[in-house]
Amino acid sequence: MVEAVARFRAEHGYPPSIRDLQKAAGFSSTSVVASRLRACERAGLIVREARVSRAITLTAAGRALAALALEGEPASADDGRPEHAA
Repeated sequence: MVEAVARFRAEHGYPPSIRDLQKAAGFSSTSVVASRLRACERAGLIVREARVSRAITLTAAGRALAALALEGEPASADDGRPEHAA
């Protein structure tokens, strides 16, 4: 998820909305994105301002994780967990 936030901000110059992240990550609903963002917030990877759209800021730890993910292209836009093998 932090990779998707970093990529969107780099491409557009402003933070993504939850719907932007839903589209970027290919999730079926915004509730999945909201859940992942809460997990990132609890992990100290992002900071969000309550009741403000596009108020997602990567912390130093979040920026470092996003940089690692972006270096290893191609990477998925989820929260960094390994994908399940089929």
